[in-house]
Amino acid sequence: MLLDNKPDSVSAKEDVMKLWKFNKRSSTLADMSMNRMLLTELIAKGALVGVIAGFCGATYRYLILESEHIRWHLMDGITLEWAIGWLVAMVIFAFIVDRLLAWAPLSGGSGIPQIEGEMLGLFDMKPYRTLASKMIGGVLTGFAGFSVGREGPAVQIGGSAGKIVSYWMNSGLREQRILTSAGAGAGLTAAFSAPVSGAMFVFEEVHKSFYPYLVVPTFVATLISNYITVSIFGLEPALGFSVTSGVPLEYFPVLLMVGVIMGLCGVLFCRMIFAFKKFFDWLNCSRFLKLALTFVTVAVIGYDSQLLLGGGNDLVGQLAFQSHGVLLLGGIVLGKILLTTFCYGSGAQGGIFLPMLVIGASAGAFCESLLSSVGIISPDFVPQFVICAMGGMLAAAMRTPILAILLVLEMTNSFSNIYAIGTVTIVAYLVAELLKEPPIYDSLLQAMSGQNNLESVQTFFQTKVPVVANYTEVQLQDLALPDGTLIVSICRNGTYIVPLGNVKLEPGDELQVSCERGRLKAAKEFFQSNQI
Repeated sequence: MLLDNKPDSVSAKEDVMKLWKFNKRSSTLADMSMNRMLLTELIAKGALVGVIAGFCGATYRYLILESEHIRWHLMDGITLEWAIGWLVAMVIFAFIVDRLLAWAPLSGGSGIPQIEGEMLGLFDMKPYRTLASKMIGGVLTGFAGFSVGREGPAVQIGGSAGKIVSYWMNSGLREQRILTSAGAGAGLTAAFSAPVSGAMFVFEEVHKSFYPYLVVPTFVATLISNYITVSIFGLEPALGFSVTSGVPLEYFPVLLMVGVIMGLCGVLFCRMIFAFKKFFDWLNCSRFLKLALTFVTVAVIGYDSQLLLGGGNDLVGQLAFQSHGVLLLGGIVLGKILLTTFCYGSGAQGGIFLPMLVIGASAGAFCESLLSSVGIISPDFVPQFVICAMGGMLAAAMRTPILAILLVLEMTNSFSNIYAIGTVTIVAYLVAELLKEPPIYDSLLQAMSGQNNLESVQTFFQTKVPVVANYTEVQLQDLALPDGTLIVSICRNGTYIVPLGNVKLEPGDELQVSCERGRLKAAKEFFQSNQI
């Protein structure tokens, strides 16, 4: 008999490692099987969400475009008699929008804060009512010429479609939120014809996280939505132009300056949003009268000039490829900020996503015109400055630099300008951070929900107990979880277990964990780091 000369401690460690590897392999195979089934179901459901959200979002975008063309035709050379009739129509529109908002209270404004609130459990929107109200009200405000965008409403329309699908599938809360998020991404895709940006919007803005059960169905939904938007409806990317030549490297200091300017523009825009919201709150009258005031004001502005009306996607192309004076461009920047924040403050259906891009484009053209007029730069880079400033504006206001860069690149096919867009975007982002201006959609959500601190709002995440962990032999009641953290459900081999105090976790358990938003990182680190 051969004797093992290895020390007992070494032999014991080897036995433990062999057992660990066996258990890991066995549990991994079982987990993979369950994951495949779940992912397959989510892919199928995400595809259905993409079809419905794509059709709804593309229909909404098409109706907005057609209504804007009709408005341009009607107001071209309008007579006094027609002007009076138009004002009467605006009052009627205000009444309809007021009734829609009473019928579906969460359908007002952008729709993006509502979707984020839905993910945090702050809201529980009625999807059928919200979808109908958002589409009808959005078309009316678009027809009237409100300086608001279709992108935020498209996000909520898509999110409503996703929630409707979850109703059809009898989904649980977690899956409902995943499908709602996938629908939101599909809605943004339908608005911009930018599927990757639509998915990134969900990850960076809505959830502020990535995990496979969210990523896969979201990408499926956005890709199908984009196919429907482009192939069936024939809608091209929203801006409708490409920029293939890049900015010279010697303009890097100039780009830094443009980034600072865009950071300040983003902060000004955010503060003007709340200034006009306070103005409308100050008006001691009914919501109908506030809406009527907004509709009539927009009509009067349009009677003189339609340059500032509508979302402004056509204006971006004009700014990029037509020469304009410095004073005119400065007036467009200021006028667009004032009119957009005024229209949004009324509470009517309409977003600020596209107007922020238009403001950024105007500011970029302004910077280029000013710098070229004094001989600092060559007058050959207007499109490049326009797209760089758009990314900077989004990053400063939304605080989503990756989404800002990706969206501009995807809509304009300007990958040769990635360093220039990235420079302006990051600088604008840092300026807004230094000025301590909170992200616009977080601020709007906070105002809507009445939550003074969104970091204290409960959110949830999914994690899995590793094969080797030092907390598996501890009862839940004795588990030293971070403050504000709670295990909501335990899935063990496909069976859900009630997380009672005397339950002990086992390797491979899938956990749904609830925690405060501000403690999300600490909660995740607890389950990821407590391993032997």
